[in-house]
Formats: sequence, C-alpha cells, structure tokens
Amino acid sequence: MRPMVKTRSFALLLAASLLAAPALAHEPRTGPRGGALVDAGNYHVEVVTQDKIINVFVSDLADKPLLATGFKALAIVALDGKAARVPLEAAGDASRLTGTAEVPLPKRIKGAVQLTAPDGKTATATFK
Repeated sequence: MRPMVKTRSFALLLAASLLAAPALAHEPRTGPRGGALVDAGNYHVEVVTQDKIINVFVSDLADKPLLATGFKALAIVALDGKAARVPLEAAGDASRLTGTAEVPLPKRIKGAVQLTAPDGKTATATFK
C-alpha cells in the first residue's frame, strides 16, 4: 500500500502545479516598449500611454509583432473611479492600435483592452 500513497501524492502534486501554471501566465510583465504586457487569448498585448494617447501593440505568442491592420479594439480604462472607453484604430505604419482619451492617462492603466482579430475572434487583455 505504501507505493500507492506515494503515487497518489505525486499525482496530486503534479495536478496542482499544472492548475497553477495558467494563473502565472497572465501576470503582467514589462513589454519591449516599456508598457504592461499581458496575454489575451492567442496574443500578447502591450499598452503604452503618453499623456492622453493610448497605444496598443499586438504580438503572437512567440512575441513576433503583428500588424494592427484588420484588428479592432476598445480600451476600457478606470479613471477616477469611472470607466473611460477609448476606441482604438490602426495608426501610422500599422504597428499599433491607438486612441485618445479625454484626460491624461497614468503610465500603468487599470482596465481592459477588448481585441477583435481580423478573423472576427475576440480576446480580452486585463490590466490590474
């Protein structure tokens, strides 16, 4: 009976570690442009703010930058206890989605970016 207890304990430990791994994958980290970078479905999303401008950079899961052409997005940012909605569109060289808020934004936002890919699939990046 002793080997069965060890096997069961090992199986429980393995299951617990596998369940904890996805939670760790969604923790914000610093992206290549200095903004907060989080997972959003099949994408990585980095948010960089400057005054009233919010820029969103999208990359694949291997961190290869993707063109913003064809993507649609909406940033929902918590500002002074209220939700501000900022529509985002492809900008400039199409390396990013960008939008302008009504008031200056903090360097690290709290909120979410709702992303719609060119194929119509949606994903949400949450920033805390």
